[in-house]
Order: sequence, then C-alpha cells, then structure tokens
Amino acid sequence: MEGKSVFDLEVGEIGYVKTFNNLDCACKLLTLGILPKSKVKVVRKSPFGDAIYLQLDGHKIAIRNSEGKAILIED
Repeated sequence: MEGKSVFDLEVGEIGYVKTFNNLDCACKLLTLGILPKSKVKVVRKSPFGDAIYLQLDGHKIAIRNSEGKAILIED
C-alpha cells in the first residue's frame, strides 16, 4: 500500500490519517492517539532531520521519521 505519508507533508500542512503501512509502528501510534480520520498538522521538523513535531486533535507529539512514513494520509 503506497501513498502520501505524514513525512511528505511540509511544515504547516494538514492531513487526515487514512491508515498505517507498518504494523510494527501502528500499535505505538494508536497508543499515542493517532487514529484513522485524525487531523494531523506538521508543526516543525527537526533541524537534523530525525523527528517530526505534530499537532494532533489539540495536543502535540514528536515522532521519528520512520513513524511519520508509516502514517498514510488521505489525498
């Protein structure tokens, strides 16, 4: 399953979670509250390129790039 992921979003862009393409990351992401149909906004990307800072339904979290690539968003 391929498509646009949270990792592909630019700072300030918004996407809606569609599904996950990595089941190993899916459990952790679901526990953090990243659920299908959730609104996700990229707040910041780390200067060294190893993390993404997201705003998600009123709270903010930081995730690794590999986890951002696992979150597919709706087109």
